[in-house]
Amino acid sequence: MARVLSIILTTVFLTSCGGGGGGSEPAPVPAPPPSPTATISANPMTAYVDDQITLTWSSTNATSCEASDNWEGTKDLSGEETVTATTNGDLTYTITCSGNGSAVASVIVPTDFKTQFKEEPISIADPNLYPQVCNTSYAEAQPSIQFVIPVNINNDGWEDFIVHQWCDLYRDKFGEVIEDPTPDLLVVHLSNGDGTYRDGNEEVFGEAIPSLGGASRKYDRGDINGDGRDDFAFAMNWEDGRNGDPWEYSRASPAVIMSKGETEYEVQKIGTPDWGHAVTIVEHDNGDVDTLFAGFTGIGLQALRYSNDGWINVIEEYPPESVWDENWTIIEQGTSQWSTEFKYYNDYIIATDSSAQNEDPAQGLALWKRADSKWQKIDQDLVPVEFYVDAISWQGSAAQYAVYLVDGEYVAGYTPETMCFMDGKFDNSENITFVALFGTRKHKEGETIIEGGSYNDDEFNARQISKVFQIQDDKIVEIEAPFDLYDEFLFTNFLDCRDINNDGYADFSRHVFSRTYGYEVPRDRGGTPVLSINNKDNKLIDYENNQSYEMPGHSLLLDAGHGQGYTRDINNDGLEDLVVFGETMRNEYNQYDGSIEIYLNYYEFELNEE
Repeated sequence: MARVLSIILTTVFLTSCGGGGGGSEPAPVPAPPPSPTATISANPMTAYVDDQITLTWSSTNATSCEASDNWEGTKDLSGEETVTATTNGDLTYTITCSGNGSAVASVIVPTDFKTQFKEEPISIADPNLYPQVCNTSYAEAQPSIQFVIPVNINNDGWEDFIVHQWCDLYRDKFGEVIEDPTPDLLVVHLSNGDGTYRDGNEEVFGEAIPSLGGASRKYDRGDINGDGRDDFAFAMNWEDGRNGDPWEYSRASPAVIMSKGETEYEVQKIGTPDWGHAVTIVEHDNGDVDTLFAGFTGIGLQALRYSNDGWINVIEEYPPESVWDENWTIIEQGTSQWSTEFKYYNDYIIATDSSAQNEDPAQGLALWKRADSKWQKIDQDLVPVEFYVDAISWQGSAAQYAVYLVDGEYVAGYTPETMCFMDGKFDNSENITFVALFGTRKHKEGETIIEGGSYNDDEFNARQISKVFQIQDDKIVEIEAPFDLYDEFLFTNFLDCRDINNDGYADFSRHVFSRTYGYEVPRDRGGTPVLSINNKDNKLIDYENNQSYEMPGHSLLLDAGHGQGYTRDINNDGLEDLVVFGETMRNEYNQYDGSIEIYLNYYEFELNEE
């Protein structure tokens, strides 16, 4: 601001008083007060929206200071203040200090919206133990990765990981009869507490290469032995691409990873070998914990309880399951058919079920409830079979596919493949809510499936439909149109029904498991999961579509057509991070090295306001 000084000159007339006298000098004009100065700086000089910025300013020769532009208010003549970047763009922070005039200083801080995840992931290298395991005449030289399980082992503030790997058959041996076990191994990535990891097999399991004894299909976690630490139960089999007939060569013993001591685990193989597919852990009010297994080879339901350092059979406490012979004929009609999937939650079990033997065939879900220590089937939600077609399965065995009419079209198969109970509320009804994922097949050429036809498995595209149900007055009630957007041709083996953004409402996540074989379009995203965020108004909103950007995937798998991933708070900061890894290490898939990548999260998975 320019200053104009007006100087008024006064003329003084001197009158002589006597002759020859002297005079006096005029008084000096006082110097004007010094002008004020002002300076201001910002730290950092660039920022993200919602970041804090420290402003530091000072002045001289001023009597007051005032803030303007992106901050405001009367300020001290010098000081420091922390402000929050509330919007993107160039934020201007101006200080005006006044005295004999005024001085103005400004600092500009460019800001942008923060990416949700750190650009550089934490990478956990695979220890490459599999060459010592995948060395049979029938197994691939590289393994598949079924599970990367987050678990707190050493209490250092970071999640540790237990990884299960198993060796597929060579491609040219698919469909052959193989009598020997599926080779497998466990790998422990033990946190160092600083975002780095080490091979923890010896520390945790006491051996270099622990094993579960085959291929794992599903697992459940719970405190089986009552020591306050997570244990893990696995449905096991030898389903590695071999022919499913005879089925006894697909059987493996159920397995449990049981905690011991403060930071150790051990593998226990329990029960009767089966073509295991389903597992759940059931908790009792008296502290007893049961582990339930089911499979495909006529063994039936297995229920085992860990008590006094040993396992006891408690099958008599559960409903009798239907039992099949080798021709898939039911020889004992029980009250349950839990071979494909079942899940326990708060005295309920939801499971696959079908109609009774003498009734018209139908497939779907049934609900069991425990009351007075007894289980009773209280409801069913079944879809009738329209007709059957002959087919050759991916294992090379002859089979019949049941054809159902679903959403107005014929599909081959309609099986609940996996489920999850929502850990938290879906809406404000206080009803228990669960999601079931149904596997079907649609003809690749769009042809209508014809009764009496004969098909090969590779003529179909895999298709999965997720349906949301509630238990209302002990009835299974489907929630209509719960998803705003849903891609049914993305394949997944596993689901999450957790509150991932800490708003009190359960969200839904699919751990997509896409490959090129059997799917219309592989998902080349490196394992990025599909998140559907609960909008608290009976709707699950596709998160990425809502945000208009893509979450990261594993850097080695972005065009490989396979991968898996999920969210989990890895560094214990209250925010869900992203964990991504591959499905297989076969060399045909971009030389994937078996590593796990973790993208740490900056903020919650929140929906944009409409």
